[in-house]
Amino acid sequence: MKGLTPMDIELIFNIVVYVFVFLFGVTIGSFLNVCIYRLPKGESLITNNSHCMSCGTPIKRYDLIPIISWIVLGGKCRACGAKISPRYTVVEAMTALMFVLCYYFFPYDVNGIYFALLALFISGLIVLAFQDLDTQEMCVSVLIYTAIVAVLTHVLSYISTSTGALLTMPVTLKESIIGMLCVSVPLLIIGFVITPIVYVLFISQDHKDKRRLERAVKAAPNDHERAKLNAKLDKVKVKIKENGPVFGFGMGDIVVMAAGGLMLGWKAAVTAAVVAVITGAVYAIIKRAVSDDDDSGSAFAFGPFLIIGLVIGAYFGADIIDAYIAYTFG
Repeated sequence: MKGLTPMDIELIFNIVVYVFVFLFGVTIGSFLNVCIYRLPKGESLITNNSHCMSCGTPIKRYDLIPIISWIVLGGKCRACGAKISPRYTVVEAMTALMFVLCYYFFPYDVNGIYFALLALFISGLIVLAFQDLDTQEMCVSVLIYTAIVAVLTHVLSYISTSTGALLTMPVTLKESIIGMLCVSVPLLIIGFVITPIVYVLFISQDHKDKRRLERAVKAAPNDHERAKLNAKLDKVKVKIKENGPVFGFGMGDIVVMAAGGLMLGWKAAVTAAVVAVITGAVYAIIKRAVSDDDDSGSAFAFGPFLIIGLVIGAYFGADIIDAYIAYTFG
């Protein structure tokens, strides 16, 4: 272009690329909203048309433009005037921002297509975070998707090393394997071994009653008293069976951290764990403080906090851990 310096051309090119990445991210974010809502209900992602949650009226295509349609409609359904949750727009904008950050921190001329694979991985994390918030469950299909993206990234990286610079990983395979195990295995042990034991021995009133009644049955002075105690004991056992075991973490949390560690490396995984513990603890304290329910802080979805930590770890994990090591041992 006449009159433009090479720096001007590079700047214009970068602006165009970032705009494209943002718009593509917004579009993907709109699809993620569909995944968040439909997958837990077992609904098709393709065949069912988008419709108003209040009146059921199908939404016209011109009202499905990400972010813009919500603003133009004033956050209300065109047909019935019911409010449309701003969360749809938040997810779209958040996804677009994540895509832009992926390209900013891992540009194509340095890491090849890694930024695109990371964006796809984080898209899965966004779906899992909101599903966990809504239902305290994560869809198995999305968990498998994140694991596949992580494995595929390493496969493409290996192929790229042999054939050319298609993809350059910011972490080594060794760092990724350590990352896959360093948080997920402790979560597995804490959630499925330590927590159930502590709950049964020290927390559960039903289990305490069971042990007390078992001792009372053995010490019963006669058959009549023993029969009465056995009847009470049977009721407690039924209650325990109905309630089922208590685990500290769900398998979804463990799979997320395993996939996240494999994709991002151990520094990001450790950062994610620390961020999740801090933010989760703050949330639990606030939740208990503002609620009248005595049990309000006892259980909540921990997955979103792990996922927030993974996203922070993806962009800043290496810098945070390196700075900590330099400060502590330097």
